[in-house]
Amino acid sequence: MKKLLICLLVIGTIGQLKAQDITGSWQGQLNPSLSIIFNITRTDTGYAATFDVPAQKISGAVCSKAYMVKDSLFIEMAVLNGGYKGLWNGKGEVSGAYSQNGAHIPLALKRITVGQKTALNTDPVRAQTPKPPYNYFTQDVEYDNASKTLHYGATFTRPNGSGKYPAVIIISGSGTQDRNGSMMGHKPYWVLADYLTKQGIAVLRVDDRGAGKSSFGSNINGATTLDFSYDVEASLNYLESRPDVDKRHLGLIGHSEGGIIAPMVAARRKDVSFIVMWAGPAAGGGKTIAMQESLQLKKAGLDSVTVNAFTNLEESIFNLFATSANTDILDQNITLVFDAWKKQQTPQILSALNAHESTALFPHYNGLYKSAWMRFLLSYDPEKDLSKVTCPVLAINGTKDTQVDANENLGAVKAILTKNGNKDFETIALPGLNHLLQDAQTGDVSEYEKIPETLSPSAMNIISTWIKLHTK
Repeated sequence: MKKLLICLLVIGTIGQLKAQDITGSWQGQLNPSLSIIFNITRTDTGYAATFDVPAQKISGAVCSKAYMVKDSLFIEMAVLNGGYKGLWNGKGEVSGAYSQNGAHIPLALKRITVGQKTALNTDPVRAQTPKPPYNYFTQDVEYDNASKTLHYGATFTRPNGSGKYPAVIIISGSGTQDRNGSMMGHKPYWVLADYLTKQGIAVLRVDDRGAGKSSFGSNINGATTLDFSYDVEASLNYLESRPDVDKRHLGLIGHSEGGIIAPMVAARRKDVSFIVMWAGPAAGGGKTIAMQESLQLKKAGLDSVTVNAFTNLEESIFNLFATSANTDILDQNITLVFDAWKKQQTPQILSALNAHESTALFPHYNGLYKSAWMRFLLSYDPEKDLSKVTCPVLAINGTKDTQVDANENLGAVKAILTKNGNKDFETIALPGLNHLLQDAQTGDVSEYEKIPETLSPSAMNIISTWIKLHTK
């Protein structure tokens, strides 16, 4: 396939000589709250592209390849295991599809001006975003992992004055995020760090790989949740090198994917004295993603019986990822699971889901399998590490969280920690809060941007009070 793409690049270069200029910035909406901007420039050999995701503060990220074949645009994004393919109308529009980790969604692009791009990249003013002057010590820092293969950028905050302070690391959720967790104008990790620091707790918030001052490293496409857990260990080592940190009281606050990374690290490192799991998918990645997709089917109007049938099938397929050595074996196993499932379904359900042949499922699940990150997430059982955690644990979820179900995942935390004999843990379902811990109406992702609040003060108070209780 790579050889074919190289040949197409040569053919496309010839076609470009007669085409109108496609260079410039092109914007599309991935969902109601998330836009992407492709910035296309001409080079000596053809084209190059970068991309921005304003809501996540990603700007100028390099696309691995960009080229034209007649009036078709191709962009490869190795860092996201994805890309874009579209048909240009020769003027101001491109119609096509965006792909990432095996998933494909329609995406129309429109040419935008420099002024429009600037506006899209300008954050709305949020009342809770911290503003100087700060009444505490703040320092931007940089450090490396032990092997010097990765470089990290971060911000450290602590109360003013001399002494040693209990400290926490905020671990981000999935996707490349900056140290503030910037999305849709909100900066939840900065808001939480500001609150905790004012309560006497030092905080380190860190750029993800490829964001801000942090490097990608050499394993751009192969990095998994496990790899990210070793990034957290590098941050722990940095904190322990500081004279203003109380090494007896070092904790982790993990949001979403970070909520299962925190137990990974705590299971290996006995210097972690407590962890906070903020909407952590403790029931497993397969259940979490199946739940998210089921919600989309419900929004599309499918009845609960049909949705439940889909959920059962998808969870069964996700369970195959851990035992399938390659996509050929995965396809064989999918066929067995699908055929058994199909026999139990009514013609109405099969028609509603357009589920008639197992082969139709192969491209989607093969795409997920080929993503190292997704394959690990779907294969990993959080109980493996959470069952080894003996330090105090706080697990919190909003009851309107539509990305990580509160009942299922808090229930999993409680069951696992009870079984392993951990005597100091608490699970709290926060009424009316969403995945970001905002006071929400529906909890839907599209609502995040519309809510003025970045983080519920009551939720931050619960986290702060619990940490102070465990760092006396």
